[in-house]
Amino acid sequence: MQCGYATLMNLNEKLQAEDGTEKADVTYFQRMVGGLNYLSHTRPDIAFSVSVLSRFMHSPTKHHLGAAKRVLRYVAGTVNFGIWYTTVSNFKLFGYTDSDWACSLDDRKSTSGYTFSLGSGAISWSSKKHDTIALSSSETEYIAATSAACQAVWLRRVLVDLG
Repeated sequence: MQCGYATLMNLNEKLQAEDGTEKADVTYFQRMVGGLNYLSHTRPDIAFSVSVLSRFMHSPTKHHLGAAKRVLRYVAGTVNFGIWYTTVSNFKLFGYTDSDWACSLDDRKSTSGYTFSLGSGAISWSSKKHDTIALSSSETEYIAATSAACQAVWLRRVLVDLG
């Protein structure tokens, strides 16, 4: 990578609403994160980072702005990344899911995500903060697995309908 960062976010850093830094320009931050959100439709590798940044849309700080700029630098350094579909004769639906436990320092809620591929590329992905607070890492994994299973059932039904 010529310019940018090898990772989207600093792995040892947890963003929170009140981080002790001064407030950033709300409109500028919202435009930046909105653009990243739009870009995440073809770049699933940034989906999680964009969802974390979106939590601070109403009251961003300079620290949040720095994290958003880090994602932009990552994107600038990985412009050749994206989803590429090639001709495949054997279509198999594969799904992957993962979650964290109480990663949000503000409300202790977990985030989970999944991705599904069919043939040569991803066809569905999601990264979402849970609605409830999990009491254990096992419960968090079950919530993530349930969400992914619902998506898998829906995708299989669509594939059956398509023949």
